[in-house]
Amino acid sequence: MKILVQALGGRLGIVRATRISVMGAFVSNVTPFDSGGEPFQVYLLSSPDFSTGQATAVVAVKTIINALARVILGMMAGTVLLFSGGTWSLSNPLKVAVISGICMYVGIFGIFLYLVICPERIPQLVVPAIRNKVTLRFIRREVLDRAIEHLNREFGEFRQALDKFVTDYKVQLATVMLFSLACWLSTALVPAVVLRGLGYRGSVVRVMAVTIVFYLAAAYAPTPGSSGAAELGFAALFSTIAPRAVLGLFVMVWRVITYYFSLLVGGALMTLGMFQPHHGAGTSAGQAQGSSSDPAA
Repeated sequence: MKILVQALGGRLGIVRATRISVMGAFVSNVTPFDSGGEPFQVYLLSSPDFSTGQATAVVAVKTIINALARVILGMMAGTVLLFSGGTWSLSNPLKVAVISGICMYVGIFGIFLYLVICPERIPQLVVPAIRNKVTLRFIRREVLDRAIEHLNREFGEFRQALDKFVTDYKVQLATVMLFSLACWLSTALVPAVVLRGLGYRGSVVRVMAVTIVFYLAAAYAPTPGSSGAAELGFAALFSTIAPRAVLGLFVMVWRVITYYFSLLVGGALMTLGMFQPHHGAGTSAGQAQGSSSDPAA
């Protein structure tokens, strides 16, 4: 995020970039389909010096690259599970659930990618949703026209930011992709480390591959934070890999590390943020908070 903001001329310190990422993850974890994180990050990035359109472009590009990294690793994971042999197998209902989840993820990713590649389609979809026979019954036309005018202005900023990323900042995009791949690999490594600590001596790569498949299939579970579905699905996928005696403990430890710890930290930052003024990217406060570090986030 820090790399993308700086590419557009904004200023975002490493500390604040990390806070925005963690707080966005918290909102995702408490909203259905993990749907609230990206809009909240757009709000946190926006400022008088960094428009909503620019912030939307940063979050959209970050989300696309993150999803692309997940799809790439998902294809690699499928290859590993297909050709590595072993005893991993799924029941027919679980196969249907996994395939359906992966198809849903790839489909939504494809639609989102299309809208980023062809952003001129966005107003064609949004404007009729804002100004139509139903909304005109409750809201004056002048108010709706002002809202559409503001939307068009922010969309112009969004389009310019996307064009700038593609034409001038390919190296930065490649760097963000490498960070995304590293992030997902580290996430997939957590279950392998937990299992190793519980006495499992099987293939670490195989455990990581199953984990990547899980994160693809369960990406859009309807419950906040995929609660319930995550634990059941994870246990089902690992039931033929993890020792049955430690399967429940394994799932609990994994969930605490990857979900509840993030929820705790994100909730604490959200609480602290309620008592602090909002500073988006490009403000002197945002720069000062992270000026002591140069690494990108």
